[in-house]
Amino acid sequence: MKIENWKLKINYKGFTLIEVLIGSVLVLIVFLGIFTAYQLGLKVVAQSKNKIIATAIASGEIEKIKNLAYNAIGVNGAFPDGRLESSRSEVVDNVNYVIETRVDYVIDEADGVSIPEDQCPNDYKKIQVKVSWEGALSGDIMLVTDIAPDNLAQECSDEGGILRVQVFDAFGVMVSSPLIEVKDPETDATIKPATPSDGIHFFSLPIGAYKVVVSKSGYSSSRTYGVEEIANPEKPHLLVLENKLSESSFEIDQSSSFSIEAVGPESLGYPIISNAAFNLRGEKLIGTDEYENPVYKYSEDKITNEEGRINISGLEWDLYTFTTNFNLISPEQPVGLSPGVSQNVILVLQAENSLLLTIRDSVTLEPVFSAECRVYLSEYDITQYSDENGQTYFIPLESGVYSLEISAAGYNSYSGSLSVSGDTTRIINLERIE
Repeated sequence: MKIENWKLKINYKGFTLIEVLIGSVLVLIVFLGIFTAYQLGLKVVAQSKNKIIATAIASGEIEKIKNLAYNAIGVNGAFPDGRLESSRSEVVDNVNYVIETRVDYVIDEADGVSIPEDQCPNDYKKIQVKVSWEGALSGDIMLVTDIAPDNLAQECSDEGGILRVQVFDAFGVMVSSPLIEVKDPETDATIKPATPSDGIHFFSLPIGAYKVVVSKSGYSSSRTYGVEEIANPEKPHLLVLENKLSESSFEIDQSSSFSIEAVGPESLGYPIISNAAFNLRGEKLIGTDEYENPVYKYSEDKITNEEGRINISGLEWDLYTFTTNFNLISPEQPVGLSPGVSQNVILVLQAENSLLLTIRDSVTLEPVFSAECRVYLSEYDITQYSDENGQTYFIPLESGVYSLEISAAGYNSYSGSLSVSGDTTRIINLERIE
């Protein structure tokens, strides 16, 4: 028998650089996912721990308060007065927890809100305990409970009055969850805030005068004013009298805006007016000064940018009047602004004397954009830049002979003079640098 020797060929095949890179990236993605999930798990556990501890602290505070005498349940120095602190800190497992306590009287309309329907309107007390913590995993929790008096004597133990505040919108509809702040008129410190879901809130307060501010995110605001601010305010600070109900209404609504463009007259093709100054004034009054002159809620001086435009936001619904040193041709005044809108306004302005320059290429007659144009005479010395139409409009001017200096990148400079009287126009052709 013939035995044949077979040679066994073994191929040793290695990984290419691309295969190694792809494998490394895949492994990295897997381990990054695992690591991210691990980190997220640690954060969830830590945050849950913080919430559990905070809830335990708040529950303990509530139980302590429930064990106090009814007349002792209150914040020291506040109304109702009591033995509780408005804020304190407690450290647990190296985390600092801030404990804030608020106590308010609740006025239940079921039995009336003031004399004679209800001889003692402070029906029961509402306690809010908020526990918050700082750090990378900051947060807070709040617990609320009501505590009723044992008898009529306890219910009638505190003296003071009731302030009822209601908030409407522009159409007389109640505003949901406005921020109502009752403040000290002298220090402006907030005494009691509230965000009633129905737009109405009863504040039980000591006898005195209070500043009230009403606001809401994205809305206009309204408030009371003191005589130190306005001699005769339309809505003065509110008085709270013993065993009396004081009431006040406020109007707020969604903020609006004007998008304003200032241009010259139609006869000149409505050229834009750069840096046009004007005053914008609403019709709503907040009172009168010592000379019985009206004090408007909104009156501000504004000026357009180089492109003749300006956006004015945060405006209240109202009738607005534009006042300028020019002859205002359009729009018809006053301009009405509804709540929650962005309204375009084109101010067409005209003066006794003006100058419209048009800068062009001397060969192609195409407009030259952003040419620097200086016009000066005596105390008047203004530099403006041509727009995409090669134009710039100088207004207002006095009648006279003005000097011109014009320059643009890639062009020879121009200097000269011209006489301005009435609506004057001039075309300047610039020669390219060879």
